[in-house]
Amino acid sequence: MAQKKEDVVFPSQITDFNERIEHALKQIEKDYKKLSLIDRYTRGLHTSPYVPRKANPEFKELVKRAIHNIIPLLVDAPTNALSVEGYRRPDVTGNPAEWQFWQKNRMDQRQALVHRTAIETGQAYVSVAPGLIDPKVPEIRAYHSMKVFAGYDDPVFDPFPMYALYIESNTFSEKEPTRARFWDDQMVYDLVLGGKEPQIVNKRAHGLGVCPVIRFTPKMDLNGRVTGMVEGIIRYQDKLNQMYLSLLIAQHYTGFAIRTATGLAPVERVDENGMPILDADGQPTFVPPVLDPSTMLVSPSPDTQFGQLPAAPTGDFLEAIELTVRHMCAVTETPPHYLLSGKLANLSADALAAAESAFQRKIDEIRNSFGESWELVLRLCALVSGDQTGYEVEDTQVQWADKGNRSLAQAVDAGLKLTQMNVPVDIVLTKIPGFSQQDVDLVRERLGEALLSPQGQAEGSKPKLSGADQEQAKPEKNEAPAPAPGGKPKAPTGPGSRKGAAGPGRTPRAPKGKVKANEPTA
Repeated sequence: MAQKKEDVVFPSQITDFNERIEHALKQIEKDYKKLSLIDRYTRGLHTSPYVPRKANPEFKELVKRAIHNIIPLLVDAPTNALSVEGYRRPDVTGNPAEWQFWQKNRMDQRQALVHRTAIETGQAYVSVAPGLIDPKVPEIRAYHSMKVFAGYDDPVFDPFPMYALYIESNTFSEKEPTRARFWDDQMVYDLVLGGKEPQIVNKRAHGLGVCPVIRFTPKMDLNGRVTGMVEGIIRYQDKLNQMYLSLLIAQHYTGFAIRTATGLAPVERVDENGMPILDADGQPTFVPPVLDPSTMLVSPSPDTQFGQLPAAPTGDFLEAIELTVRHMCAVTETPPHYLLSGKLANLSADALAAAESAFQRKIDEIRNSFGESWELVLRLCALVSGDQTGYEVEDTQVQWADKGNRSLAQAVDAGLKLTQMNVPVDIVLTKIPGFSQQDVDLVRERLGEALLSPQGQAEGSKPKLSGADQEQAKPEKNEAPAPAPGGKPKAPTGPGSRKGAAGPGRTPRAPKGKVKANEPTA
């Protein structure tokens, strides 16, 4: 007889407060085993390679030294390429007001924690809520996926969950309770878990109308399943550790040449009187030969024969280790030269860009996903501060720092060509490596001041700006140069004057050909 399956419960079917918390705790416990394994492997706490049952302490020490954790290096590769440095709204020039809340919450540093956790485990969470000191100043918090569950009606298309639960510790009981926090679309609850029912310590209304928890996922399918980087390379990491153990065994036991000698005349032990020292059976004892790399063997007997056993080669082990590392790089779309730096040398910028093409496409995919999540975070910050327009506008965009391998000279040359095509200068500067968004804003401010100055209004000296800055920098029509006496406009002078205008210490050129009377010659 087939077993009866338990009814599947969806978050949208649960409305009771205690039932929601109970459901969230079950989901956290369900994913805890997998996520804790990922966490252990990221921190280097791996499953031990195979150890024989009767292994001696020397062999067990080699097993400990065989753990060679390269997972953090693979995770750091995409994490180091992700850095938000600005935020744009179509109705505001430069960074809008909510960007200051990003800075107040020190998200320049904390964003890497969110990115790293999401890449490792497949998801991470960020909450936005009114501050306890000033309700108009939003507080941004980041959480590990091992301690959070967010219940979505549709996990693929819904931007916000129906409710979310965070627990401070995954192991708690009545004797050792833990703190927790619960969000829904109206309230934030501070809880203590451990008893039969959750104990509410504090609750307050956040007034946002949605559950203010945002999920970050580098990769998700249409079934709502998320995939992290570490889960897929655990078996490769175990294989790599086993290969390092084989290498250490070969180096330790057979990595050195073994010298042999036959027919050695043993040296008899004697006492201070020159009499032989006998053992318990009355037999003479001999001094055992000391054989180490610093010992020279000498024998007076002509029958003695010396020999040597060569050291075992370790090249096969090294090639197998390199092959496994390359497989891990292929699975994670990481350029192999990030870990095997000796294999590539003296490469041009174009060659490096070609070697990292798959990695850059992966980074673009992650940026698209993380960018949407950060935009939701900043829109909630605007809503907390009272800016309803900043929350309702949807065509916002975060600015990512350029972490590519382009050379500065190459980028500047391309930027110069873009400016010759009348592309605004401040837009071109965003494509130059090393220019942060603050640098671009400063350049935009300086160029705007230059355009409004009398010297900047001269024809031919107008650097082009984008958006509202260009409109603000336009001079008024009544500020045009006054006409010269006689009704003719003055010839322009200064840095932007046309060719042929007389400068200091220069004489105007004479016009070519015949000139009629009373005809201007300028």
